[in-house]
Amino acid sequence: MHAGPDAREMTLRVQTWGGRWGSALRSAVSRPFEQATGVRVRHEQRVGLALSPSLLGALRTGKRPPVDVVWSNSVPALNAALAGHCEPLDPDRMPVLGALRDRSRPDGAPARSVVHPYVVYYVLGYHEEAFPEGPPRSWHVLLDERHRGRIALYPHGNGLHAIAQTLQGGRVEDIPADMEACWSFLRRLRPQIAELEYSIGMEERLRARHLDLCFRALPNVLAFQTDLPVGWCVPAEGTADTTDALWIPRGTPEGVRDIAMRYIAFALRPDVQQDWCRRLGVMPVHPAARIPPMLHRSDLPAHADDFRGILHVPESVKARRQTEWEEKFAEIFG
Repeated sequence: MHAGPDAREMTLRVQTWGGRWGSALRSAVSRPFEQATGVRVRHEQRVGLALSPSLLGALRTGKRPPVDVVWSNSVPALNAALAGHCEPLDPDRMPVLGALRDRSRPDGAPARSVVHPYVVYYVLGYHEEAFPEGPPRSWHVLLDERHRGRIALYPHGNGLHAIAQTLQGGRVEDIPADMEACWSFLRRLRPQIAELEYSIGMEERLRARHLDLCFRALPNVLAFQTDLPVGWCVPAEGTADTTDALWIPRGTPEGVRDIAMRYIAFALRPDVQQDWCRRLGVMPVHPAARIPPMLHRSDLPAHADDFRGILHVPESVKARRQTEWEEKFAEIFG
């Protein structure tokens, strides 16, 4: 890939997360892209799943966005696409788009304005000192009195809905039409929960033994494992998944937009995918990218389009119901 002389004078601003997420993007995507093109890449760090107020404000007013590439969860990306806030991705300039697995294409979004670079699996992280007999086998351990006040979830219970629905005897297929089973399980779970937080800083609570269990995306638990006795498992009932997204916010100038498309296409190359997904512990969407070793398990899918062991809720459903589900969760958890 070669960028023109004007591109070499540019700085591409990319919205990222911190911790393991941001360092993986820097090492596997941004730094190699800089070396290949001469374009400088500046990471703009964001905590959580919601888009920043400055980005939302620019999208609503038509001003130039504060970032040129957004790396976000699929839900805010889909909602941005449906609101007309994403620049179309040009398949003629990004031929790699045609080589990807189906999961790279969000359901319910305007064609080719958002791409999923990988699939993330949720797992149950546990402090090994609390489980000397080995990893928990069922999600029902979340209700065990021994762990009352020693469990962490994500804010709003993100990722847990399908699991909660199943544990209370409901069917994933009934989401979102009938979710009483999900809400009933969450009512039972509420007294067990110590915190509803993202993962930055959670290492300290684990180190201090304030937490026994945490419902996390696998990359977060892998980050904990670098210096803590934390294990992870996929309980027998199965687990849930999510996807992240790459997209270009509406209002990005044309010349910058071209470089942004190059950056996204670069991130989707099989060799780049392979390194990025290995560092994160996620499933690549390019079929030529090797699957990270930690995902070679009989209780997880074999590739991005496989749903073995997954209690799957489509991203479009999550996007449409996000506000409603957050309000219901707040009602239960106060």
